[in-house]
Formats: sequence, structure tokens, C-alpha cells
Amino acid sequence: MDMYIRNVHIIEDAFAQIKQQTGISSTEEIVTTFIKAEEQNYSLYNYVNMLNSEIDMIEEQNKSIESEIKRHEEIGQLTEKEKEVVRQNLRKMIDEMDSQMAEKDNQIKNIENQMITIKNYVWKMCEQFKTSHFFLSVAQNAQYDDDTVFNENNVTLYLSELEEYISLFITYLAYKQENPDAAISSLSLENMPVKEFDKNQLSIEAPNTNENKTQNDDKKTRDNDDLETEDEITTDPRMLYKKNMEKFNFDLQ
Repeated sequence: MDMYIRNVHIIEDAFAQIKQQTGISSTEEIVTTFIKAEEQNYSLYNYVNMLNSEIDMIEEQNKSIESEIKRHEEIGQLTEKEKEVVRQNLRKMIDEMDSQMAEKDNQIKNIENQMITIKNYVWKMCEQFKTSHFFLSVAQNAQYDDDTVFNENNVTLYLSELEEYISLFITYLAYKQENPDAAISSLSLENMPVKEFDKNQLSIEAPNTNENKTQNDDKKTRDNDDLETEDEITTDPRMLYKKNMEKFNFDLQ
């Protein structure tokens, strides 16, 4: 308690001295003046920091200007022969850059022309395949017009359609030539990785006679249904070849 009273007396004495020195009689006015003074000090502190930042920036600019002045002084001290060498080197660099830019422009134009040529060929081939009996099962039919442009974002989509058509056509020709590997004739076997299978013993279960009989009956039923719907469109190259040959023989008769 004594300490508290002592502190109160100290504060009262301090305010009394402030009132005597400033001539302000109100304690509230003293507090308000003190707060305003603190705000002004904070503003001055921020202003000083801003000035220091500007000073640092100006010093960096001065260093850059001094470096530029030094470079110009060094250039000014060069002889006419040395200046001519510098000018020739600069001209050479400019000519090389212009040549590289022109070469790149020509490459871009050539690629664009090649893309246009490829697009026209792909367009014609796809249109011819569409008029045949080959139908896509994986890729989608692309829409072409005179404004169609091949680029790195869409060329894969357009070529996937042609790739599937060509794959079907190769398989069709293989069946036509009675190739025993016709079903896989369109695959690039030499590029396929070799599969390494585990040499574990296989457990083979004996077939169920009743199940085989049921499966055979179901197969006969499906075959009969297929005969009834032989006019439906098929995309199997082997069936297409067989169907076309039957039609060809019928026309000859």
C-alpha cells in the first residue's frame, strides 16, 4: 500500500511539474497533447524510413550512372582503330541475329505449309474411308473444312482417325490374302517388348461336360440369330471380306 501511495505521489509531482513548465492546468489536456505528440513522432519515424529508402535507391542509381560514365570514358579513350573493331563486332552480332531470325521464320513457314499438305491428304483419305464399309470403333470422326488447321494440340486427334482406318484396311487385306496372322497383321510386332512370364506350374481343371453342352447350344442359338440379321453392318475385316466375296460370286452368276 505504501508503494502504491508513493507511486501516486510521484505521478502527481510529475504532472505538477508538467503543468508548471507548459502552463497547462488540465490533466486531460496534457494526456491529449502527449498522444498527439506520439502520433507525430510515429509519422516522423515513417517519413525518415521512407527517406532512407529513397537514399538507398539514389545511391544505387548513382553507382549505375558511375559505371556507365566509366564505360563511356573507356570507349572515349579507345583509338579510332579499336572503335572500328567494336563497331564491326556489333554489326556482325546484329547480322547473325537477323540471319537466325530469318531462318526460324522460314522453318515456321515450311512447317505450316507441311501441315496444310498433310491436312489435305488426311482429309481426302478419311473421306474415302468413310464411303467404304470400314467404321470406327475407337477414334471419333473428325470434321474438316477449308478453315481447319493442324497444330500440335489437335493433330493427334485427326491422325488417330486415319490410323484406325488404315489398321482396319491392313487387316482386311491380310484376310483377303488368307494370311494366317491376319488378326494381328496391323500390329508392329518388332516394336513390342518381350514378355517374361513366370514359369510356375499351371493347374488346369477338367472341363465340365454339361457346361460345354450348354455353351454349344448357346453358340448355335447365337449363330442362328446372326443368320437372321446378316444384313446388319459389320466392322470385322474378315467378315467384310467374306461378305464381299459372296456378293461378288453372286454377281458373276
